[in-house]
Amino acid sequence: MFTYMIYGVLRGSREGLLFHSCVPDLGRHPELWADECPFPIASVAHVHIELAASPPPSEGVNATRLPHAA
Repeated sequence: MFTYMIYGVLRGSREGLLFHSCVPDLGRHPELWADECPFPIASVAHVHIELAASPPPSEGVNATRLPHAA
């Protein structure tokens, strides 16, 4: 399991949405993290994703800040 934040989804707020993901191998595909968000993302060009907590290094997530590709 890993935890990530998506910023820019809530209009007019600097707060991010926190997600705990248990999807196998999703930690290796940050370009798909926004797809797991249950809220509609109006403009993926204006959001960014930040890794909040990662699993042990053996599971392979080692990035700390990742832009979402449109």
